[in-house]
Amino acid sequence: MPGKRRGSIRLWQTELFIAVIVVAMLILSGSLSAGLKTTLTRMAETNELRNASSLARRLEPELPVAPNGMSRVREVVAEYRDIYGGGIWVYDSEGALLESSFDGAPVDAVLESALLAGLAADPSYARSDLKANGWVVAAKTVLGPSEAIKGVVVTASAVDQPVAILTALRDRLWVTFWVSLVIAGLLGLGFSEIISRRIRAMSDAAAAIAGGDFKQQLPTSLVPDEIQDLAESYNTMAATLGEAFGEIQEGRQQIEAVVDSMAEGVLAFNASGAVSVINPEAARLLMIAEQDLFGASAEEISTEPAVLDVIRAGLAGNSLTETVSLNHFIVLLHCTPLLNAEDEVEGAVLVLADVTEQHRIEDAQRRFIADASHEMRTPIAALKGMLELLDDGAIEVPEVRNDFVHTMQDETDRLGRLVADLLTLAQLESGSMRLKLAPESVADLLNDVANIMRALAEQANVELSVVAPADVRVVADRDKMVQVLLGFTDNALKHSPPGTTVHLHATEKDAAVHFEVTDEGPGIGPDEISRVFERFYRADTARVSGAGTGLGLAIAKEIVEAHGSRIQVRSTPGAGTTFGFELPLGS
Repeated sequence: MPGKRRGSIRLWQTELFIAVIVVAMLILSGSLSAGLKTTLTRMAETNELRNASSLARRLEPELPVAPNGMSRVREVVAEYRDIYGGGIWVYDSEGALLESSFDGAPVDAVLESALLAGLAADPSYARSDLKANGWVVAAKTVLGPSEAIKGVVVTASAVDQPVAILTALRDRLWVTFWVSLVIAGLLGLGFSEIISRRIRAMSDAAAAIAGGDFKQQLPTSLVPDEIQDLAESYNTMAATLGEAFGEIQEGRQQIEAVVDSMAEGVLAFNASGAVSVINPEAARLLMIAEQDLFGASAEEISTEPAVLDVIRAGLAGNSLTETVSLNHFIVLLHCTPLLNAEDEVEGAVLVLADVTEQHRIEDAQRRFIADASHEMRTPIAALKGMLELLDDGAIEVPEVRNDFVHTMQDETDRLGRLVADLLTLAQLESGSMRLKLAPESVADLLNDVANIMRALAEQANVELSVVAPADVRVVADRDKMVQVLLGFTDNALKHSPPGTTVHLHATEKDAAVHFEVTDEGPGIGPDEISRVFERFYRADTARVSGAGTGLGLAIAKEIVEAHGSRIQVRSTPGAGTTFGFELPLGS
């Protein structure tokens, strides 16, 4: 059995039609008022122009004015003033006023315009201002033989009667308008209330959907068939949009997570060159707050010409890759245009890769190879030179031969130490060297180092002082820590003047032990402290009792950092230097 049919929307359309009729009446009333005003204006101007033309024909024989002819002009003006009323102005061919008669007159500018039109022989000049206290003005040229201008007649009349007619019509139209408006309002009140409720419900549901709530459902009962169909379609659309939006939101979150977690910086620009996407890495490399970049132009995110050139190339449809120095970073820039199906540029994506560390490593490798080659060249050159001298006959001289052999042994040992240090450093940096961590006595470590270095200290006339807590252990690789402390102590002895003391000191602090090796030598300048851990760097050899390979502190730094600590350096020129580090307590 078919369900009960609800009221048709056609009934509502009929009620709306009534409102349309009222609107049409308003438009018709306005049109009628405007048409009447136009008609009254034309009638007033035509009538005034007729009066001016009649007066001009009557004055034609009297112009130009004879010496005794002004009385006749005045008579004609007075005669026509009695017949037509209004104001009359008569001018000669030069525009000089000959005669006038009026009770009231328009402003001088209006009369001046009429006079100029008459002097220009305008055949139908008439102007009116259809409002209260308004005037209609006409001008007629008085022509003589050969169409010569003899004068100009200007007439003006008040427009009180046309204004009164127009005002009366407008009053009636306003009454009609308000009556129609009230009737139309009453008729449409019920209709609009019913429809507005449904529209408000749809509007609220649409606002909720815009806010992300796709669970909104419109009622489908007690409404006309057409609105029921719309409500059902709306509910279906909301459910479909909810599913689609959920999928889009999930995909967008995944893309945002990928972009934000990328090691490279990403900047996306739209077709107008404004930033639409940015990740934290890009903001870090550009040193700009991420939230300040959305919608910014390329010129606002960077003033670096190379960066702007890469972005502009991408927006122009070209891929470009450049490496630039950006702030304190070395950045690899790669910009790719975004093209639509018609190969039109819709934007561009700029990828920023921080290659600062890579450049630093490459530079360090180049310097390392150069320094290692330089260090190896000296002993190899010395060995080669002495071998050549021995081959040339020096081998036959025992004193020279023995001296050369001793020197060659020293150079070979030096070369062996250099190769061993290079191998140790390479193993530490590559991570191939495994630390043998175990609890070690702090006092034993320092005493072992002091015993090993005591002979060198006596040769240098330097005293070794050891201060270490008893029964305290640290977690460390014993051999590697001894190597570090030996390196610190060896450097301290080389830089200590005779009669001074090198202090080997350990102090328990919190859950760690702080080791220090301090000398009383000339110290290290502030500009040298940052370089002492560079490979092959050595202080001024003129102030050092011996010269090593220049790798000792670099190796010590790697060993200490492999233990999870770092080396601390304190130095005051003329007051000595302290090298220190910390190790965790052992059980």
